[in-house]
Amino acid sequence: MVENISFHEEELKDFASRVRKRIIKATYKAGVSHIGGSLSVVEVLTCLYNGVLNINQENLLSRKRDQFILSKGHSALALYSVLAEKGFMEETLFEEYGVREETILGIHPELDVPGIDAATGSLGHGLAIGIGQALAFKMQGLDYKVWVLTGDGEFNEGTNWECLPLALRYQLDNLVLIVDRNRLQLSGFTEELHPLDPLDEKLRAFGWSVEMVDGHDFPMLWKLLVRIKEYRGCKPTVIIAKTVKGRGVSELENKVDSHYCGVPPEVAEKYLGVLPDE
Repeated sequence: MVENISFHEEELKDFASRVRKRIIKATYKAGVSHIGGSLSVVEVLTCLYNGVLNINQENLLSRKRDQFILSKGHSALALYSVLAEKGFMEETLFEEYGVREETILGIHPELDVPGIDAATGSLGHGLAIGIGQALAFKMQGLDYKVWVLTGDGEFNEGTNWECLPLALRYQLDNLVLIVDRNRLQLSGFTEELHPLDPLDEKLRAFGWSVEMVDGHDFPMLWKLLVRIKEYRGCKPTVIIAKTVKGRGVSELENKVDSHYCGVPPEVAEKYLGVLPDE
């Protein structure tokens, strides 16, 4: 039985706004980060960690709960910001990001960080890890879901395409793949470098259940995620979330350079109101 999950749009918007400010502040203080791809997944992570995933303070360190894998590990700052906002991480730890050499908050997530379920640095491996976890849940008779968030540029990696039929083979209806479809990667636009379209048709051809959604529209996103949370069948599910790289910072939106960059003082001041302490 899945619990009833209430939708409170204004609370989600406020949470997302605070997360974006954390990302901007941390990037400004660190001097540089993968800010573009972090900003594009804020709404997705906000929904997941505010009712869709059954993750809380009590079960944070347990494996007997929903699992979340940030396969696009370079967007770790977004996940750190969400974990800090939820109180899963001490504020002093979050403040170390990019300014203390010995911090455990790396550019990519590692298992030492509270709330991180998989270490992901080399791209293209999150889905394989997710398949293993989802299959383990099935074999143990545990009714939890595994959620994997990938980037669209990450589909340059052959391992993702090799994993797709494997998930169908084991009928992993407890596996959800979310593709951050911001159409940009490190060196340019995906369709100019390694065309993916029609991505939905390609994924559907592998036998997956495919959904498409505006990755910044809270009502649509929430409704879809909750419906998929309740889904029980025989197919794994993939959500193609159409997003904008650098979302929320007009100076960075849909720009290749936003993949890895700093935040100038005037931009930080514009979005934070005042500059954070040096």
